[in-house]
Amino acid sequence: MNEIPLFPLKTVLLPANTLGLKIFEPRYLDMIANCMRENSLFGVVLIHKGEETGADTDVYSIGTTATISDWEHRADGLLGVTALGVERFEILSTHTQADGLTLAEIKILEDHDSPEIPEQYHYMLQLLDHISVQAGRIRADSQGLCEILYQLIYLLPLEVTLKQRLLEIPDCGDRAVILHAELIRLGVIQYIKPEASSG
Repeated sequence: MNEIPLFPLKTVLLPANTLGLKIFEPRYLDMIANCMRENSLFGVVLIHKGEETGADTDVYSIGTTATISDWEHRADGLLGVTALGVERFEILSTHTQADGLTLAEIKILEDHDSPEIPEQYHYMLQLLDHISVQAGRIRADSQGLCEILYQLIYLLPLEVTLKQRLLEIPDCGDRAVILHAELIRLGVIQYIKPEASSG
């Protein structure tokens, strides 16, 4: 059985991206301590109904496993944690501990990435380069379509429900189609210069 603790949030964590967390609830302080001690994963899921501090919260069934890549004791007394998204997962069943922490039996949803980026999506790489520079991020040289899509979804000002919808799509090609349509709707594509043709 593949069981992990859940961290419900009002934001979406994507594979290969980071998320800063401020931890103050005892159930999550204990969860983070256990994950750090055992070098284990937890799951970040988007809240469908309810509050982050609530005990009775409805969450989406697809989320992202996370590992702790950094932590600090903040000046405000809270524990600051940087979570790194690892893989998509689906919740199969859940149960809640006495302290309010929810544990979930999950199934990992694999992404079959390809280093070959279809020609019609080459502009996404240009867009990612542009946004990365603006955000002060360094983009890795070797990235497949899935990873490029996750980076764009993370960096673009998209509605959180759309980010969740894109996370849930099982195929990278289908995810690219939806994001492409959204970029057209936002008028982003017209600002991307086409690559110079040879000859």
